[in-house]
Amino acid sequence: MRRIGLAFKIWMAMLALVVLVLGLSAVLQSSLITRIYLKQQTDRLLESGSSFAREVNLSDQAEVERNVYALASALNASVMVVDSKSGIISWSGRHGNGNGMGMGMGMGQGRGAMLGRLRGTGPGIPVETADLEEVLSGEKLVKKEVNQFFGADILLVAIPVKKDESTAGAVIIQSPMAPIESNVNAIEQAVFYSLLLGLAAATLLALLFSKRVTGPILMINSVARSMAEGNFGKKIAFESGDELGALAHSINTLSGQLKEKINTIEEMDSTRRGFVANISHELRTPLTIIQGYTEALLDGIAGDDQQREKYLLNIYSETVRLGRLVNDVLDLRRLETGQISMNAEEIDIAVLIGEVADQYSGVISGSEVKVVAAVTGERLTALVDPDRIRQVIINLVDNAVRYSPAGGTVDIKGEVLDGEIRVSVSDQGPGVDEKDRELIWERFYRTSDSRIDREYTGSGLGLAIARQIIERHGGSMGVESSPGKGSEFWFAVKRT
Repeated sequence: MRRIGLAFKIWMAMLALVVLVLGLSAVLQSSLITRIYLKQQTDRLLESGSSFAREVNLSDQAEVERNVYALASALNASVMVVDSKSGIISWSGRHGNGNGMGMGMGMGQGRGAMLGRLRGTGPGIPVETADLEEVLSGEKLVKKEVNQFFGADILLVAIPVKKDESTAGAVIIQSPMAPIESNVNAIEQAVFYSLLLGLAAATLLALLFSKRVTGPILMINSVARSMAEGNFGKKIAFESGDELGALAHSINTLSGQLKEKINTIEEMDSTRRGFVANISHELRTPLTIIQGYTEALLDGIAGDDQQREKYLLNIYSETVRLGRLVNDVLDLRRLETGQISMNAEEIDIAVLIGEVADQYSGVISGSEVKVVAAVTGERLTALVDPDRIRQVIINLVDNAVRYSPAGGTVDIKGEVLDGEIRVSVSDQGPGVDEKDRELIWERFYRTSDSRIDREYTGSGLGLAIARQIIERHGGSMGVESSPGKGSEFWFAVKRT
């Protein structure tokens, strides 16, 4: 079954609403216009008849006839004057004029004769007995009825003629409804065509509005489907200050955030796989060495005590290396997850630099690398965790010693630069290629010169740990190096 679209539903709903409103409007307008015209005509007849009743002198036959004829002509209606005994004094209208004395069938003796047969109390009087009695008692009469002779709707108004606080007669006015109905029909026809035109315009506007409303919804649906398929690069090209615009903006924001989070998750997953591979590689070498020397000892390959002691020292060295690797991995993990808090206090970093230099005792045993500290005369005070900053300096010195040639020098320098405490560690090693400078901060990363065979080896996590510590202090860290000219690793923290 074919699904009905939202645009069609909105269009049909709006069209039905417009048809309902316009239809009700047409019915109400027709009824209202008819009432207005009828009231206007009634008021006109009552006003003219009342004026005639106040001024007419029933005792002057000629005057009565003139006034009746003038009133009938002015109103385009039939006007009849009767006395208090229901006798016709004068009658004039669209069907002739004349005077009569209540003669049967309304036949007059004047200039014309009343045409036709009229129902009523006396001959020719077009009013019911009860109604005429009510008028002659002093009440006005307004009725809409069908004239039996002409078979047409008429508006009948009867007004009492007062004389000396008594009713001397009545003025009866009959106005045909045909002119009113003709005017109403003309107006209704104009209204009908206006409604048709309005309906056509409303239909077009409803269609355009439904398309405008559903257009953004279709775009939003398309982007949502793309997001469901894993494509987060597609955006909703729609801007508006209404709820649809806000929804489009929210979905665009959601798409961007999901893309960032998914990229982060993928990077974390890639980092995790790389970390597992690297740690496996780092663990394999010492474990293989330990296994080999242990098997040699168990098999009795070591010929004398001196060789056995050498094997045991190698096993111990690799065990220490494994312990250092495990500790570094745990430290880095806790730093990355925020499990290690920085116990900051105001210290003089120059003191830490001196202590680290003294710790290396001038010359590293077996490598003949000399460590020298140089600080300016200014106090290098900063609000830091002294143990963690000491760890950073040691990691940088360890890294410098590892890559320095025999007989080389490692310089530790502390100074104030641009309102910050800057500590740098320089070596005389092979330097770092430009392509490697952003990668050396990664876990277990080795440059091409890492193949240098040295008794002293690190875990491959020293620089990563150092950078995490400095970032936790709100500082910065970097390296300046040229291949063949050594490297200078530095960090900077805010001075207090």
